[in-house]
Amino acid sequence: MFTIISQAFNRTAQNWKMVLTVFFINLLLGLILARPAYTTLKSESQQSLEFDKLVPDFDFTVLIDFLNKSSTALTPFWTLGIILSLVYLILNVFFAGGILTQFAQRGTFRLMDFFKNSAQYFGKFLLVFLLEVAVILAILIFSIILLGIFIIAADGSTEPMYMAWLTPPFLIIGFLLTVVLNIGNYAKVILFKNITLNAWDGFWKATNYIFQNFKTMRIYWAIILIAVIFLLVYLFLESAIGMTSGFKIFIMFIIQQVFIFGRVFLKMWTLSGAFEYLSLKPIPIPIQPQVQVIEGDDDSENIENKLSE
Repeated sequence: MFTIISQAFNRTAQNWKMVLTVFFINLLLGLILARPAYTTLKSESQQSLEFDKLVPDFDFTVLIDFLNKSSTALTPFWTLGIILSLVYLILNVFFAGGILTQFAQRGTFRLMDFFKNSAQYFGKFLLVFLLEVAVILAILIFSIILLGIFIIAADGSTEPMYMAWLTPPFLIIGFLLTVVLNIGNYAKVILFKNITLNAWDGFWKATNYIFQNFKTMRIYWAIILIAVIFLLVYLFLESAIGMTSGFKIFIMFIIQQVFIFGRVFLKMWTLSGAFEYLSLKPIPIPIQPQVQVIEGDDDSENIENKLSE
């Protein structure tokens, strides 16, 4: 397991230019929303210094008063935020084809080739993404029912017992969600390596493959654990440094960008892990014979008859 994780890490690190490209595109998406939102906040508050005071010492009352007074001015940004979130999801699906091609070729990173390869697999990968969304929605419905059952069972318990009752359903929900996300990664790699498959076949074969090779989940969870540790380090730095001055705000901005870069890297790392595992243990795909019929060839009909027997 650790060999595959390290190989996947090295493959991702070797393509640092690709990681940087995806990072900068994500950064640009964030700036599209951040800059006009900040300008609107300053305009609606009539250049008030109250928002600046929220940086060292957050006061929820100031925020509530502002929302009650100027909520209509922020309405377009909620819509823009939803649209940009959808664009972010679609872009990550789009980039998957280019990422896998770069992993396979191990050549020099070229931006135009990256976009071209991304577009080549986008249709199938988008269908895989929609299948993931459908399964996740089904899991969420199941989760609501499951949580409701455990909440009723825990009714009247002490607080520690109440948390103990809720732990199993949250573990089950987390398990199911990570399995589906990992299936999505393996489905993309399977479709990349076997271009004759459609999205449904790739998703179904990935599901069977993961449950037959459950080590794949241990690899995925190991990378997720690294991501959690990375997040805890960020939260610790944010708490320790604070944002009480312009210099500290600048330092935290740099740390935030490092964190976002790390998140992009970790996402590619999970995809690289699936690529490495399937390279070491490929899924068997039966090859369908193809017959080329030449016009005017009297033997072509006989060849087709033999294949059909």
